[in-house]
Amino acid sequence: MRGKDKRLTVHPERQIDEAVTWLRDHKDRMETELTLRAKEIGDYLIHHFFHDDLTELSSQNPAKNVSFKKLCERTDLPFAESALRRFIHVAVNFRFLPAEQARELPPSHHSVLYQVADPAERARIGADAAEREVSVRKLREMVKGKGRRRPGAGRKRESEFHKNWRQVVQAMEKLSRDLEGEVVLDREQFDEVWRETRTVHDHLNRVIDRILEAPQNQREKKD
Repeated sequence: MRGKDKRLTVHPERQIDEAVTWLRDHKDRMETELTLRAKEIGDYLIHHFFHDDLTELSSQNPAKNVSFKKLCERTDLPFAESALRRFIHVAVNFRFLPAEQARELPPSHHSVLYQVADPAERARIGADAAEREVSVRKLREMVKGKGRRRPGAGRKRESEFHKNWRQVVQAMEKLSRDLEGEVVLDREQFDEVWRETRTVHDHLNRVIDRILEAPQNQREKKD
């Protein structure tokens, strides 16, 4: 009975306050652990697939990072591609923010912060967000208007030739990747592929010749 009375002496509001403090502390620990684990994976990916080159990482070249794309296509990958990219965002931000501040931001915050193009401004906003413990929604408001230029922003409309060319490049990349496995062709298919190889070769040479002529044509039009 005395034990029961002792439990009743605990004020409900005080008990709730203590629970909130305890839960907040453990939430912070969990988020720190998640951020550090995300950084570890991101560092691994940057090193092995981008040669520790942030310029290569941010390049808009559609033909880049074939190995990383193939990694993301693996059906037995334990993480989604979006998660891998988020881990990379965390690892990159750690290179611009002080470690103590970077570790206080959850991975979701790092992905939003990664949108800021200027590294110095990114570090400033990240430090401010960590100090104020802002929500991810508030952080989106803080980085609004400071994002990276979208691929194609400010460029002229893509021509039909360029669209078709990109499709050719992507098709050739796929064919090249498929060569890593066994190439199975019967006699008829072999003859067809061999015969059309010359046709593809001739068409490609003609395209190359026309591309080389293009700058000269453009100069003549300006004159």
